[in-house]
Amino acid sequence: MTARILLAEDNGPLAAALERLLTSRGFAVLMAENGVEALRKFAGGGIDLLVLDLRLPGLNGIEVLRKIRLTPAGAKLPVIIMTGVYRGEKYALAARRLGVEHYLEKPFRTDTLLEAVTSALRGASSPPSPLEQLIAIYHQGKSGTFTIAGHPPIVILNGEPLTFVSRGRREFPLFLATRGKLPRERVDILSQSGEEHLFLTRTGLLTYDDLAEESRQFLTQLLASVLDTDGGSEFTDALPKLEPPLTPLCLPRLLYEANRGLSSRFDWETFLERNGAYYPARTPLFYWQANFISMREEDIRLLARVNGKTTLAELTGSGDRHGAALFFRFLHALGMIELAPAPTEEASPDFPLEYQFNRPLEAESASQESPVQFDDLVEEMAGKVDLEVQGMDAPLSSAEIGFEQAVLRDYSQLNEKNYYEIFGLTQGDFSFQALKEAYFDATRRYDPEKFMELAGNVQAMAQEILSVYAHAYNTLSNVVAKERYDELLNSEKVGLGGQQDDALQAQIQFQSGKVFLDMGEYENAEKALNDAYTLEPDDPDHCAFLAWAIYRNPANRSSQTAREKARGLLVKAMQYGKISETFSFRGWMLLDEGRDGLAEGEFQKALRTNPGDRLAQKGLRQIAEQREGEKRGLLKRFFG
Repeated sequence: MTARILLAEDNGPLAAALERLLTSRGFAVLMAENGVEALRKFAGGGIDLLVLDLRLPGLNGIEVLRKIRLTPAGAKLPVIIMTGVYRGEKYALAARRLGVEHYLEKPFRTDTLLEAVTSALRGASSPPSPLEQLIAIYHQGKSGTFTIAGHPPIVILNGEPLTFVSRGRREFPLFLATRGKLPRERVDILSQSGEEHLFLTRTGLLTYDDLAEESRQFLTQLLASVLDTDGGSEFTDALPKLEPPLTPLCLPRLLYEANRGLSSRFDWETFLERNGAYYPARTPLFYWQANFISMREEDIRLLARVNGKTTLAELTGSGDRHGAALFFRFLHALGMIELAPAPTEEASPDFPLEYQFNRPLEAESASQESPVQFDDLVEEMAGKVDLEVQGMDAPLSSAEIGFEQAVLRDYSQLNEKNYYEIFGLTQGDFSFQALKEAYFDATRRYDPEKFMELAGNVQAMAQEILSVYAHAYNTLSNVVAKERYDELLNSEKVGLGGQQDDALQAQIQFQSGKVFLDMGEYENAEKALNDAYTLEPDDPDHCAFLAWAIYRNPANRSSQTAREKARGLLVKAMQYGKISETFSFRGWMLLDEGRDGLAEGEFQKALRTNPGDRLAQKGLRQIAEQREGEKRGLLKRFFG
């Protein structure tokens, strides 16, 4: 049967050329010069394909497409869009959301159009599989009810699975019974009652939290069955009455996990044979979906090699070819990559992308901004300080020498004193009351108004002085931190201002920082560990623990720069020496990002370095508990 194509194009010469081309290939072509005429001819029926220019007079192409999509005959009509104006990935993505798979930018080659026509008509000749239909619903952000034959209807909101309908059905009660959550004699009673599943909590059979978790598990299993059927699914725009608890699921993440479970049914060799000569390249949809998925380390490494210039055969030529084929099948099914017949440029994100989670750890460079150091500042100001303090027979008050000179004097003397001496105290006559009075007396003269009068470099010195005062006060006012400090202070007698003194101060600051970490005082920990790092920047412990303090500090929670700095410090720590804490800290950062597979690898490395690393042990326990909660009794036929 001859396919009938409606060609809506207002450019006369181009329309005539396209009509001749399509007619010569055996298609019946109906012409429309404007949007209103296109709608009228579509209403006549019998249209198999619409080839649509976006800039039509009277009624533009987008409005034409929207009106056609509202009709039963046009809801699934294959459409090819042509445009010479609306160019770029964001327009192609918008078209995809309207159910358009082929988006041609003028000028285009005739064979490109013919290939799009053939592909569109071939796709229209057979109904989409449930998986294809579900992915299309997700991409188009539709809301409605999705039903797989023989299973409870699934409620979709803006493309995301939200809940399911259980009223009057046995599937969910039977699911609970097989998991030991519901007595079997209650299955028929509950299903025949016509009650929604919240009834289980109302009657005391399940707590609300248990019901929410079981509902999530059931919905996950229900959706995973999409991959195990070739037909029998239906989607309607009608939304039923929602049954709480609502358990929204991330579809890309679910499909990524379920994809591996069907490995035995997937003919990976045929997949690679058919597509080996094509060039995988990222599409705009890749960036819209990639951060929702926690990829396995082997998939992340494979993805890092995708560049639009390397064939699928080259990418899968060694290693686990079966697993690689599964991964590319998943990416292609979700439209995250295209398989181009020739080398092509990959798409870039069409929105502000702060960070790409799924990338190799080695790519997380240590070239990020380092913590502030004062070496250059001290050297720059050393001569000025010497001139200012030269000839002073006795300390002068701030009023006598002026505030700026007092700052210079205090700064020059700072490195000559330990924490007790800063406040005019000794270990022998120390008391908390004396410390408190000395601290407030020392900081009172640093009035905020006077700060505004200082030059930039002197103002930085004043800020550093206050930071040291705060470190000293916090250390000495805490019993545990003070004991650690006293132990270090008395461990060896060293000269002032030399390398030994720097090493001692670094130890003091490092130990103080660890104490603050244990106490949960992350801001003080960050300051103390930053001082230790400044004194000994090539120490792996200083790098790693400073990274952890920066990461845990609530003040840095919304700062992407701070998080990048923490990652960079961990990479740097690895360069100076392998300690278990580096792997543990990195593991928890990855775990917070949802990258469980990579986090597990880091925790295992930590335990190989130090079998007693408690942070790594805790991380592995959390991953195991999380997986048990997600997979217990779920996807059994997929994951065994």
